[in-house]
Amino acid sequence: MKVAVVQHKSVLGDFEANLERTVEFIKKAIEQGADICLFPELNLTGYNVQDITSEIAVTAERLAESPLSALSEKISFIVGAIEESEEHIFYNSAFCFSKGKLIHVHRKIFLPTYGMFDEGRFTGAGKEVKTFYFNGIKSVALICEDLWHFSTVYLAFIQGSKFIFALSSSPGRGYRESGEFENAEIWRNVGEFYSRMTGSYFFYANRVGVEDGFVFSGKSFVCDPFGNVIAEASSFKEEMLLVTVNPALIRAARVSLPLLRDEKPEIIFSNLRRILDEK
Repeated sequence: MKVAVVQHKSVLGDFEANLERTVEFIKKAIEQGADICLFPELNLTGYNVQDITSEIAVTAERLAESPLSALSEKISFIVGAIEESEEHIFYNSAFCFSKGKLIHVHRKIFLPTYGMFDEGRFTGAGKEVKTFYFNGIKSVALICEDLWHFSTVYLAFIQGSKFIFALSSSPGRGYRESGEFENAEIWRNVGEFYSRMTGSYFFYANRVGVEDGFVFSGKSFVCDPFGNVIAEASSFKEEMLLVTVNPALIRAARVSLPLLRDEKPEIIFSNLRRILDEK
């Protein structure tokens, strides 16, 4: 199985231009024999949408009627956009397409509203972590800040997810002489840890380019189920990683470290109930 991880420069507020570029990458991934293609957070809208959130938002129905559905007959993929719900609430969402249709939508749960980030003012928070199947593999899609909270990965883990797809628009902080940002190194550490502890493949797609003073750090990567980085992109340029993954490695990792077998979610549940009651 081949997975393509795309990092590219979105145009802030220009849905049509971003859709066109996304389609180009998907067609390239198909030509190169990819089975799955992952894009960064909000790749169809740009990240720092703020006051134009309501203008740039799309409904799931509109996206399902776009050229993306037809393309997903040939390849499964995940794209990011601002979603407008039936209640006219706006979400930072990941849209998962496969077999000619939109099969799953994940709404970002944790919205950073500190430092340079201001998401909580403009978008609502999702409430669920659900798995879905991509090419027969139980998978989960999580968005940037979601991965900074153990709870989301844990919920995916106890549901048996084997592929973790991480969509990110992470601005660079702490540039180093080595040619990468400090946050890129931290993200790599996150991927190494989660992939090893869950016995899963970890696919991280981050964007590049400059947007309203944000310099996005790139360095998309893939980790195998033993916590090894098996592919990594550059810091500043658009590119597509194409990685051959072996699902048999997931079995090997989980046999050698049977954490899922020994997990006790009922204890987590009872202790959470106690802690909440005590508060």
